[in-house]
Amino acid sequence: MLGYSLAHGKAFQNQRMNNSVLGYAEGYYGQLLTWSERALILESLQAHGQNTYYYAPKEDALHRLQWREPYPIEWREKFAQFCTAAKSRGIRIVAGVAPGLDFDFNHISGGSDLQAVLDKCRQLKQDGADHLSLLMDDIDADFASRRGDFNSEGEAHARLANIISDELGEVIWVTPRIYANELAAEEPDYLPDFFATLYSAHTVLYCGTDVVAHQLDPSHINAVAQTGGQRIVMWDNVYANDYCPRRLYVGPWQGREAACDVLLNPTGRVHTDCLLLELMSGNGLTRNDHNAVESRWCDVLEKHGVPKSFMHLAPYFHHPVFNNQLYSELQPATEETFFALEECLWRWKTPLSREWYGFIFGLKHDLLMENNTLPTLRIQKTQNFPLASLLMNRDQ
Repeated sequence: MLGYSLAHGKAFQNQRMNNSVLGYAEGYYGQLLTWSERALILESLQAHGQNTYYYAPKEDALHRLQWREPYPIEWREKFAQFCTAAKSRGIRIVAGVAPGLDFDFNHISGGSDLQAVLDKCRQLKQDGADHLSLLMDDIDADFASRRGDFNSEGEAHARLANIISDELGEVIWVTPRIYANELAAEEPDYLPDFFATLYSAHTVLYCGTDVVAHQLDPSHINAVAQTGGQRIVMWDNVYANDYCPRRLYVGPWQGREAACDVLLNPTGRVHTDCLLLELMSGNGLTRNDHNAVESRWCDVLEKHGVPKSFMHLAPYFHHPVFNNQLYSELQPATEETFFALEECLWRWKTPLSREWYGFIFGLKHDLLMENNTLPTLRIQKTQNFPLASLLMNRDQ
């Protein structure tokens, strides 16, 4: 083993990427794309001048939950074909390994867990990945039970990244456990220790002020830690709905003009995600011109076959409620709203409409319940028992 060496880390500086990172992160819960769907994402990335596909699906058990197990040969063949297709389109593949749930830091000097991570990384690299990524996000705060000789979790995670880098002879991408400012309060020393230890040539993925950020700016990380010169790629969850799977967000992609390096982590619904990637491709074209942002948003929706009647429903699907932004009440539903619901549910027939059907149907029921006009029997038939009970008790 080459071991931890700041001098060695500096030797990787010439491996830094020169072009911007713009692309797609398959990094959500609840959805797992097929290889044919991933091919559609590659087409969309190429069409809009984007250059990166980040493979880190939470629902791929061998990526995260069972990370010690090698991928089977059939999967490896499909992944290799995927990487070849990406290269032909000028798109880099970054493939992740997420051992953070139970990696034992007693093994960091050469034990079986370190070997399992290295084996998985070598496998992904051999099969065509351009870059490798270590993900330590979304794990329990149970570091003390497997910390080995480390007192600092941030240092341990960075040290693991450095050792993988030394063993493989290349820089890697790293997602720390504290990946947004709002998480830093639970362990304020994590990020300072992490950045002080991590090789400066590595790339770090970060969400900004919040896990779902209203605005995206790499400088926001300075509020909680000084980086050591590492490149920051913003992980954008503005359209992610794995934390609220009954909702869908398709509003304009804005407030992100300061972010040159961005990966969009969206919904896992392939036609929806292709639309969202096209919205993202306009970064910098409209800047802070509200009218231009709205105009381009409408144009992209129309291009993807969204009927004009959807604009009466669009406020319900605009953006999530951000931590630093109060919820703004919508105007009561009108006759036009319910006409638009019927149009979009029954007269719009495309692959995209099928992905949105459940959300639009759910909105219809929500509006009827808000107006107290959804019959009791219909409530019992369509709503989960806790909500149905609450609504019926309200009526009584």
